[in-house]
Amino acid sequence: MKFTVGRKIGLGFLTIGLFLIVTFGITLSVLNGAEKTLKTSINNNKEYTEVGQPTVDELIDLKFNLSNSLKYIQHITYQETKSDAIERTNLDKILNESIPKNLTHLNQLQVEWSSKKNKKNRELLNKLTKQIQQTTSKYYEKIGNVLKGFGYYDGFEVFEATTNYELEIEPSLQLIIQDVERLLSIKNEDLAIQKEQGSASFEETNHKFTLLFWGMLIAGLLLLIGTIIIATFTALSITKPVQELKKFLISLGKGVIPEAHIKPSNDEIGEMAVAMNKLVDGLEQTTTFANEVGKSNFNYPYQPLSEHDTLGHALLVMKDELAESERVLEQKVVERTQEVVRQKEEIEHQSEKMEELYTDITASIRYAKRLQDSILPQQQYIKSLLPESFVLFKPKDIVSGDFYWFQDTPTKVLFSAVDCTGHGVPGAFMSLIGANALSRIVVENGVEKPSIILDELNRLSSSALNKSTGGNEVRDGMDAAICSFDKSTNKLEYAGANNPLYLIRNNEIIQIKADKFAIASFNPDSENYTNHEIQIEKGDVVYLFSDGYADQFGGERGKKFMYRKFRELLLEIKDKPIIEQKSILNSTIENWRGIHEQVDDILIIGVKF
Repeated sequence: MKFTVGRKIGLGFLTIGLFLIVTFGITLSVLNGAEKTLKTSINNNKEYTEVGQPTVDELIDLKFNLSNSLKYIQHITYQETKSDAIERTNLDKILNESIPKNLTHLNQLQVEWSSKKNKKNRELLNKLTKQIQQTTSKYYEKIGNVLKGFGYYDGFEVFEATTNYELEIEPSLQLIIQDVERLLSIKNEDLAIQKEQGSASFEETNHKFTLLFWGMLIAGLLLLIGTIIIATFTALSITKPVQELKKFLISLGKGVIPEAHIKPSNDEIGEMAVAMNKLVDGLEQTTTFANEVGKSNFNYPYQPLSEHDTLGHALLVMKDELAESERVLEQKVVERTQEVVRQKEEIEHQSEKMEELYTDITASIRYAKRLQDSILPQQQYIKSLLPESFVLFKPKDIVSGDFYWFQDTPTKVLFSAVDCTGHGVPGAFMSLIGANALSRIVVENGVEKPSIILDELNRLSSSALNKSTGGNEVRDGMDAAICSFDKSTNKLEYAGANNPLYLIRNNEIIQIKADKFAIASFNPDSENYTNHEIQIEKGDVVYLFSDGYADQFGGERGKKFMYRKFRELLLEIKDKPIIEQKSILNSTIENWRGIHEQVDDILIIGVKF
């Protein structure tokens, strides 16, 4: 009977296995004792960290909050100062949030107090909870609700509050603090005992694990020495032929067929070497056949190694399928070419339809622009009212959400810059509503005061947009600035909804702020716009505008132009002719915009007096 590879390996593993069983038995015994000690240590540490220490921390925080409460109540009762508001806020937060939170945490923790003596501690905690709740109620009833804030009280109220504090509140809080200190002292003693027990358990666990460490170290060394001896013996009879097989397998794994054959030995590894040599021969034949099939030589002769040669039979099937696939592919190429031609013709037809649709929509929008232009005042009309004036109007799209409005009355000239929600077609619809409403208010109803005009504009716009209905509310509105100028008195009246007025006088820009609520953003009569009166002096320049100019992105970093830069530009050009100002404003924003898209409609009205 020969000493096969299996017997060689079996003897080595048997020796190692016996040693491992002995080592495992010793380790299991030591671990059993260490486990019990470790569980005790964990339980002690858990009670210390999850119950004992949190309880002490909560009691310290409760005592601190109670002491602060006593200090704040005393200050509120005896000193009537403006700082009472801050101290009342702090006191209310302590009484209604901090102390209840302390008590809630303590009542949750007391469930875990394990020793029997904690029965009295639980009773003391329940007593403290009731006393704190009663004292808090007394404070609000007899002091907090009597002295309600900084002010003057009659002598009886002050006397009643101080008496209640001295006779009831202060003694109760002092007793509560003493009980908290007593419970804190008890829990500190329990915490010290738990800490001592935990340290003892930890030292015992550490000792047992030290024994386990040295035992495992010695066993590991012995196992290492034994393994080296067995491995050396095994390598002489097994490893070398296995290494040769390994080299062959690595070459095959990289797709390289070895040129030489392995010399077989007289054991199982030798039988593996014979099988490897046969595999190499079969792979050479298979590779040659696969190359020929790849060249579409489907008639190349090939014979599988045996009936069970799965790869060989699969290659034969693959050869037949590839021949059929090549024929089918040629047919599909012809069919797909015809389909592509048909799809191309369909795409060209759809493209023609899209172009017609785009042309129709653009024509409709351009007609809408003519309608919108019809509501905007003509330049000649504006010049007849205010000769020294300009309007810079740059819609983002064909139609605009911004619009300007001028109107004269027997006594005054009114002008306005309005920015409706959105731009393009939606904004244009809003601008029609706004322009029609302004004309109705001023021309038909005879209203000339800017604030009342905006109030009426809000009412009419809300009605037009169904703002009062609950289900289908339209969330649109307008930002507006409107002025009324009396030529006989040189008095300018202004009102604004989000859009301010800039007045330049004596090299200084004065900003008249607008009300911060938009037209149609609130129920009529719930808010009213503010009317501002300005006595105009010769040389004054007034500007109304929408937010499109300041919000335009551009420059080297692609940032907004901003209102600060807009005001600086107005100060630079204030002395130039009014028409030149318009030209400078237009060229400046275009240079700033550069390659960036215009983000909103732009509207600026300038009037020089």
